[in-house]
Amino acid sequence: MLKTVLLIMRRASLAQGLMAKVQDAPGLQLCYEPDYVNADVAIRSHLATGALLEVAEDGAQDIGFCLALCAWLREVTPHCRLMLMCPEGQAETVHRAIEAKRRGEIDDFVFYDVSLDYLAACLQSL
Repeated sequence: MLKTVLLIMRRASLAQGLMAKVQDAPGLQLCYEPDYVNADVAIRSHLATGALLEVAEDGAQDIGFCLALCAWLREVTPHCRLMLMCPEGQAETVHRAIEAKRRGEIDDFVFYDVSLDYLAACLQSL
């Protein structure tokens, strides 16, 4: 069975690198959506079972925005598992991601500095 994970992120180069890394992985397909506002539509159109949301270090897509988006996605796409990619150097962001996972608002989170291999493995298990 093919698992599709949607990459919702500003960093196109990271998305492209991940997609290249897993292109031959059996049973996993990655799709990229740079516009966070289109996340629910993209999840539905790709039949995604998981989504990785990049939490921006600055700008509009901060932890508050991403957690609000995850709450919305839980409502409208309840079958989709959610993972955040967070900056490890921002204590408040890390704390809020840990609490969100503990409360079941997200399924998991990783930090920016994880290796592509580790991230690919996390996405396969999402």
